[in-house]
Amino acid sequence: MSSNLEFPMSGGDGANSYSKNSRYQAEAINLVKEMIIEAIAKKFDITSLSFSSNTIRIADLGCSVGPNTFNAMKSIIEAIEWKYHSKNLTTEMPEFQLFFNDHASNDFNTLFTTLPPDRQYFLL
Repeated sequence: MSSNLEFPMSGGDGANSYSKNSRYQAEAINLVKEMIIEAIAKKFDITSLSFSSNTIRIADLGCSVGPNTFNAMKSIIEAIEWKYHSKNLTTEMPEFQLFFNDHASNDFNTLFTTLPPDRQYFLL
């Protein structure tokens, strides 16, 4: 018997899936969105970064299956872009790479088939 307990979400997009039953998580993401934006505005020092690789990498360690993870990542990227534009930097906007990670048994097929078509990032 394994000492690690895993409770992966139901995959797919059926009636019992996480993507159809994660309203509370979506509300929690919306509640902290302003705090994330404020923290990035205050703490993320974009002028001290070296953009020699011109890439910002963001990891979601515990990603959901469905739109919640994409909405959270979109908020973070928009806050960084706002910070970047607010500094009137003349260098090119950095590229974003997102890493999605969770239990190996999570339904990553559904996650990747529901990617937003207008996303501003690459996935790894």
